[in-house]
Amino acid sequence: MFTDARSVPAGTVIETDLCIVGGGAAGITLAREFINSGTRVTLLESGGEQPDPATQDLYSGSDIGRRYDIFNESRVRYFGGTTNRWGGAWCDLPSPLDFETRPGVPYSGWPFPLSELEPWYRRAQPVLRLGPYGYALTDWGIVPEDIPEPFRGPHFTVRVLQQGPITRFGQHYGPELRQASNVTVYLNANALRFDANENSGPVRQVDVGVLPDGRFKVRARIFIVACGGIENARLLLLSENAAGIGLGNEHGLVGRCFMLHLEYASAAIALTNPYANLLFQTGENGAIYKRLGANRRFVSYISLSDQTKRALDLPAMRLRFQYPRLPQIDALRRLVLPQERGGNRMRDLASVLGAGPGLAKYVAGRIKYGRNMPPSPLAAIPLRFTAEQLPNPDSRISIGGDRDAFGLRKVVVDWRLSAEDQRGIATGTRLLREELGRSGFGELHSTIPEGEGEGKWPSDLRGDQHHMGTTRMARDPKLGVVDENCRVHGVENLYMAGCSVFATGGTFNPTFTILTLALRLADHVKQRLQ
Repeated sequence: MFTDARSVPAGTVIETDLCIVGGGAAGITLAREFINSGTRVTLLESGGEQPDPATQDLYSGSDIGRRYDIFNESRVRYFGGTTNRWGGAWCDLPSPLDFETRPGVPYSGWPFPLSELEPWYRRAQPVLRLGPYGYALTDWGIVPEDIPEPFRGPHFTVRVLQQGPITRFGQHYGPELRQASNVTVYLNANALRFDANENSGPVRQVDVGVLPDGRFKVRARIFIVACGGIENARLLLLSENAAGIGLGNEHGLVGRCFMLHLEYASAAIALTNPYANLLFQTGENGAIYKRLGANRRFVSYISLSDQTKRALDLPAMRLRFQYPRLPQIDALRRLVLPQERGGNRMRDLASVLGAGPGLAKYVAGRIKYGRNMPPSPLAAIPLRFTAEQLPNPDSRISIGGDRDAFGLRKVVVDWRLSAEDQRGIATGTRLLREELGRSGFGELHSTIPEGEGEGKWPSDLRGDQHHMGTTRMARDPKLGVVDENCRVHGVENLYMAGCSVFATGGTFNPTFTILTLALRLADHVKQRLQ
């Protein structure tokens, strides 16, 4: 059932079993797990079913650290959350090393190994409308012979991620929640703060605000906060006790270790052979898919190996090829494909004839291999990198003096990188250059600094939209905000969902793991409510 919170009388107290704060991918996935159960579920969504500027403005705040001026735009505050802007989920598994504690990497390690999550990864697969569960190269018909030597190890290996269809969670799963008799979704309902007991007992209720000035309360046996990596921390910090300490913040860890994935380009591989075998980079329907008998999409990428990361105490790094299109190929398509339009036929014909034998060789390859050939014979392949940001307590989310429409303190983003982050980028780039030269595959043309020291960052370095680590997971409350079940330390009935609980971020896309942890949390809560 859906209810507009603007219709709830001021001062109302809603009683429920489970209260979920946030209607994005994690919150919706959690709520769906309780449909047609005996559990009364209340889901509070700040926005409506369409974007609203006044509601979106509740995300505004200040940016005081390393420049991260997209933090407002990187979050979407209406039902479905950031899935409303997805181009489709890109799903890959973390590496086992991402979950291990490494002596040379401070704050590394999750409370359990990656293998602990496998049953829930399998359950998350259909939620994202992906194909059969499989993330090994052989699951996609890729054999070692398909992979050029520099990417077979020891320093670099090839991994795959699956591309799911565009799934707007609000639109796709909203009808199920609307029809569920035991689930009530309150739209335009903003969680303001939890009551915070002096003795760290259970949370009794959450105060809810409705723009412009409505107020009511929700009381529940269990609360789950699923508002994203920035707002999860903010809500805990706003929920202060009389001593001014936010929920779960006895050790000052709420909001700390704010991590993003680091994105940059600034490099290309000049190929020794412009017709190099790049079949492992298939991305469209083609021969590999036909062999597998399924219409599925995947992207392969090149990753720094666990062996090298462990030996050199390095953060993760991955790279993907960004294929340019040669104008001769587009000209040929316009000449031979009736559905292609535009261009000048005489100019296109001259372009094709001027390409000579190289284009003929490429066309022959397309006939032989179908879409598994690269888009065109290449002199050089531009690269796009993703690097891991290591946990850093000085990189943090806090609350400042500015106030929002409800009079609550706005968020302050202080994003900081460390010398170890810079060393990872520099060392990974140097190793790539050496491996390309050793194998004869090509030469790295790069403006990425390969030395260490202050200021030696890629010129186009930016943080992405994955907000991780601000309520990090650890068994020891002196090292994390939540325990291995995502429960806030010292608060028996309050849980966090989303990538704010990630202890480390790797380079894996977080959505798959977010849903995996949400499903695992749902099972845990079901047991507690029994």
